[in-house]
Amino acid sequence: MLKITMNPRKKSKRHRIIPQGLRLPTSNAMDIDEADASRTHAETFEDNLRVMIRQEMSGKYSCIDYLKVNSWDKSIYPKSLSRSAHNRNTRIDEYCREQIVEWSFRVVDYFRIDREVVALSLSYLDRFLAICLCDRRTFKLAATTTLHLAVKLLYPCKLAELGILSDLSRGEFDMHDVSRMEAHILHTLKWNLHPPTSIAFATIFLDYIFSSFPVALTSADMDDMYDVSSFFCELAVCDYFFVTVPASSIALAAVLNSLEGMFGPDDKTASDILNAAMKVHFGFQHDLAQVRNRLWTLYERSEECALSNDTVYEDENHNNHLSGLWHGGVYIKKTSSASSPVSVSKHATTDYTYRHSSSSLRSDTSW
Repeated sequence: MLKITMNPRKKSKRHRIIPQGLRLPTSNAMDIDEADASRTHAETFEDNLRVMIRQEMSGKYSCIDYLKVNSWDKSIYPKSLSRSAHNRNTRIDEYCREQIVEWSFRVVDYFRIDREVVALSLSYLDRFLAICLCDRRTFKLAATTTLHLAVKLLYPCKLAELGILSDLSRGEFDMHDVSRMEAHILHTLKWNLHPPTSIAFATIFLDYIFSSFPVALTSADMDDMYDVSSFFCELAVCDYFFVTVPASSIALAAVLNSLEGMFGPDDKTASDILNAAMKVHFGFQHDLAQVRNRLWTLYERSEECALSNDTVYEDENHNNHLSGLWHGGVYIKKTSSASSPVSVSKHATTDYTYRHSSSSLRSDTSW
């Protein structure tokens, strides 16, 4: 089971809470009417999408299927970080990566950091592992370092709180090791540190849809679309299968799955979304049906699915009317923060005050 649940984004909806004046030219902001403003918003979001797609297609942020590469090929692995890296018992595999992702989500949830940081961190880590051969110990150090680097770029104000991050390794390495590994990773990645993530793609694409087309959704439904789409993108980060899949394809599949989960497979909005995606050449670089099915499989493996199904079962015993999100026979019912553990952190509360000692954090988020 994937130990990840849907995280409420009251404070992490940063793309939608940015004042419109910060996204658009403000010189004549008072002189344009509502229709012109809506058109300008749509054009801005479309431009953003096109820039991100060009960035994705540049190849700078793509990754190979590094677990299937011949580890003895020095032309592919020019840098071996450990002599034990060729030992089969210490090689990393898909399970190692999945555990690292779950650990990363626990850490960012604990520190109230946006989960997109984990997507950024894994982009660094996967591209690094496509070049450098690591054993499991070095893999842990690299994962800790990429998470630290992603936080440094997006949330530098959190660095002081992350000072105990190396403590979670239980003495395997310290911050000096993290600093040395950071320099090595930056050199290896050639400082390509701003990949367009699937979460960013999904958010901007929904911004574009809602500002360009007359979608019959309430404000609450739109918020749910953002949240559920982001959750599908987070699930994709957990699965090694998606390492070689373009982020835009993951994002489009996540949006369509969220729509299907909310309104069923026959909802007409899906055709509008596909037409909008084709207009900007968005999300069709991979087999969309395969990506969507894989995301549903991940959802059914997740703790969120188990929690949702338990909630729906309880509701069914009390009420014949179910108000949840569904896929086939699987409900994706969104529950309030007061009624479910909405974080992968073992703390059941969403009150993330820092009264916990570093030892309590270590017990929850150590290796």
